[in-house]
Amino acid sequence: MAMLAGCGANTNKDVSTKLARIEIQNPNGTNVATLDKQSQSDVIDFFDDEEWNLCTDFDKTLTPKYIIELYQEKTPTVIKSGNSNDYEKILTYTVYEDSNVVMVRVSQDTAKVPLVSEETLTFYYIGSEDFFAALENVTGSF
Repeated sequence: MAMLAGCGANTNKDVSTKLARIEIQNPNGTNVATLDKQSQSDVIDFFDDEEWNLCTDFDKTLTPKYIIELYQEKTPTVIKSGNSNDYEKILTYTVYEDSNVVMVRVSQDTAKVPLVSEETLTFYYIGSEDFFAALENVTGSF
C-alpha cells in the first residue's frame, strides 16, 4: 500500500531508487518530524502496511493526532514543468487519538484521474503495532 511505484516516461532512474520524504505534523500544521532521503525499504519498514487491515466500522468522530504526508521523488519526464520541486505528495495518513485507525488518502495528483472525489481516494485501516511503535519512536509519543 505504500505506493512508491512510479510510472511514466522511459527513464534511466530505477523506481526502486527513488527517495522519499515523510513529514509528520500536528493537526494544526506544526511540523513534528521530517524523515528525509528515505529509501523505499525505509518507508516500507516505517509504515509496516502489509500488516494493516481494512477498517469499515469505527467511530467517525475520532480526533486527529498526527497528519503524515508521504512524498516521493518525481519521475523524470521529457516534458519539464515550471515547478522546481523534486518531490510530489503521494499519500496522506491521519492517525487518531486513542485509536489504531489510520486514514489513508491518495493524492489527487498521484491518482492522475480527473474528477475523482476525495472520498473515492480515502481508505481506513487498522494500523499495525510496528507502525505505531515506529511513529512513537520518531515523535516521542503516541
